[in-house]
Amino acid sequence: MMNRFKRRLYCCCKPLLILFGSLSMLISLFGCDWQSPAPETKQPQSTLELPDQSRYLLKRGLYVSGFTLQPQQLSDDSQLPLIQDLYEGLVRIDQDGKVQGGAAQSWQQQQYKIWTFQLRPGLRWSNGEPLTAQDFVQSWYALAVQAPDNPLSEYLRFMAIENAEKVLSKEYGVEMLGIKALDAETLQITLSQPMPYLPQMLSHVALLPQYQGESNGTLVSNGAYNLLYRHTTDLLLEKNPFYWDADNVSFRNVSYHALDSSDNPAHYDLVRQIAGDVQPAPPQMQQLALPTLCSYYYEFNFSHPRLAQSAVRKALTAMISLPEINSDIANIGRINTKFLPRDMQSQQAEQSWAPTVTEQLLVQAGVDGGQPLRLRLTYEQQGIHPQLAQRLIQMLSQSDLIQIQAQAVTRQQLLQQRMQGDFDLIASGWCADYPDPSAFFSIFHSRSANNKVAYHNPQLDELLQKSVESAVTEAERVQIYQQIEQVINQEQLVLPLFQYYNYYLIKSDLAGYASPAATSSLYSRDLYRKIRLTQSEQHPEQTEQ
Repeated sequence: MMNRFKRRLYCCCKPLLILFGSLSMLISLFGCDWQSPAPETKQPQSTLELPDQSRYLLKRGLYVSGFTLQPQQLSDDSQLPLIQDLYEGLVRIDQDGKVQGGAAQSWQQQQYKIWTFQLRPGLRWSNGEPLTAQDFVQSWYALAVQAPDNPLSEYLRFMAIENAEKVLSKEYGVEMLGIKALDAETLQITLSQPMPYLPQMLSHVALLPQYQGESNGTLVSNGAYNLLYRHTTDLLLEKNPFYWDADNVSFRNVSYHALDSSDNPAHYDLVRQIAGDVQPAPPQMQQLALPTLCSYYYEFNFSHPRLAQSAVRKALTAMISLPEINSDIANIGRINTKFLPRDMQSQQAEQSWAPTVTEQLLVQAGVDGGQPLRLRLTYEQQGIHPQLAQRLIQMLSQSDLIQIQAQAVTRQQLLQQRMQGDFDLIASGWCADYPDPSAFFSIFHSRSANNKVAYHNPQLDELLQKSVESAVTEAERVQIYQQIEQVINQEQLVLPLFQYYNYYLIKSDLAGYASPAATSSLYSRDLYRKIRLTQSEQHPEQTEQ
């Protein structure tokens, strides 16, 4: 049940896009039905001539060397806003981290293994052609064919799509993949095992629909915007008149500029700042910090006889002052005392504070002057990692019962040592592909391919297994999540340091976003400009006279 694909990410100063998902147990939506009116039939109109750019044009800046316009080629998460402007999948995640209908307006499930999605009526591509359930089928087929060259194709295996294993290994043809169109507006997905959290997983960039027809060099998309103009450093998008919710899209155009260090961010409405190089907001702009689903922490190797004892792990954690260790991470993230990101933590799982006598815990665990606790602390030798590691070592070395050996290695060496279990304490990190605690929990299952710390807990395994059973209700699943969270926190399975954040500069007259928000996405389709109406707009009857 737990041997599913998940990419462990060792987070550096700038988190990479997480291309794959994690084992997820979701607070499921039972036959959720998202309704919206059918879009009006519209004819495409060029909007190159903008009567008032400040009112109808949204200017976005990205620190990138070039633009990626195909979702399955994406390798930099800073370009996700562009991809999300151009494409829309079956579902989308809103600013509160909740799943909402995208191309699909409703869905039902049978035992969490057979999912049926009803597409919105009248969906069209940006060229006006109908967008059907078969387009999603062909897009997933195309993704499967790219295995193993495109790592994104592994997401199909991770989702437990029926026959994905054999399709990706070329034993079966793509037509055997567990996805089919029942009719033009009905899509059925069949899984090899129950997945109560499948809707959340469908928000992943790998599953966005791709136009399979002849495009004659024109980019055909299905999102709120389509490509109007492309240059090496500039893109101009126009509102897609065929988008199902076009009436609620405010900006007629969105421009993207590839920024460099010489560009003035004040010339743009919205700028994603460089991680680790966050600058103060210029006049008429404000800084916006949005949380990512990425945590930075140190892992304990449970193969180490001392670290396998919870008393030792708790003693080590109690010796750490997170504010001192994280004194210069303000441009990267924020302190987090738990394994889960802040917005995923349940109040019920919070532990009451109690004083910890570290020396006493160590002695009880058999650590004394004659047998001190000797640990290697492994970390990457570049970026912010050496600073964090040295502070950690300094704090742990305050006890005469602990001896720390620093081991600075290259990134590749660090990843290799972790894969081989060759560490005691090692800098690590985890990022999820969708906003649900289950995306983090799975790495502690005994049989998880991502459990490189040799942690084994039959109780946790049983809870993880129970959480995906079809008979479990939503309320029961929430309670199971809380129990899992309590085990992780009480047993101190990791030594957490901070949660990564994305930082933006945004014009003060923009609205349509949440702050604080549960996700780091800023969709252009949701944004609008707060403007002061002219005298004639406030009193149109005066103009008529």
